[in-house]
Amino acid sequence: MKKIFILISSILMASCASSSQDVRIEIFPSVAESNTGSGIILSVTVDDSRPSGVIGTTGETTQIYTSQDLAETIGLAMVDAFSKQGFSVSAASNPAAVRMTVALEDLSYTRDGNLVTTIVNTTSKMRVTLEGKNFGKNYSNSEERIIPFSSSEETNNSQLRSILETLIERIVSDQELLAAIKRY
Repeated sequence: MKKIFILISSILMASCASSSQDVRIEIFPSVAESNTGSGIILSVTVDDSRPSGVIGTTGETTQIYTSQDLAETIGLAMVDAFSKQGFSVSAASNPAAVRMTVALEDLSYTRDGNLVTTIVNTTSKMRVTLEGKNFGKNYSNSEERIIPFSSSEETNNSQLRSILETLIERIVSDQELLAAIKRY
């Protein structure tokens, strides 16, 4: 019984003494190779337009944030995904390119925990517009996970990566968006 008390006390102390977390989000969306883009020249510009760099909190005084450039990380994932679909991704300065702007409007993390499990909710929202194509659409995603005991840096990174990958997969496979890109 004394060992169980010590174990529970250790877990509680570790969770209470946690510090802010600088998450590292790597995004690798699962996109099948195709010739959907037929070589259409596309430029992708991503803007991190969130009102704050704080993604969420893991306690009263501990925050989750990222020091990485999320716009660049999302941009690289989108360039890779659209390239796999047969688009020729180019710089925004290319006059022949269809110009796509993606705005990351929300990436948030909330948790509700107790001694046995922690429920972690993440949400994300992006707005995609095509210059000169009269196209603008919001995309959003949310995910809830029940984690035994307490969330950790590893589970937080995994969940944030998953939510962004899923959202990017939705965007690059949206038939309405693909049709708008192809429209002349």
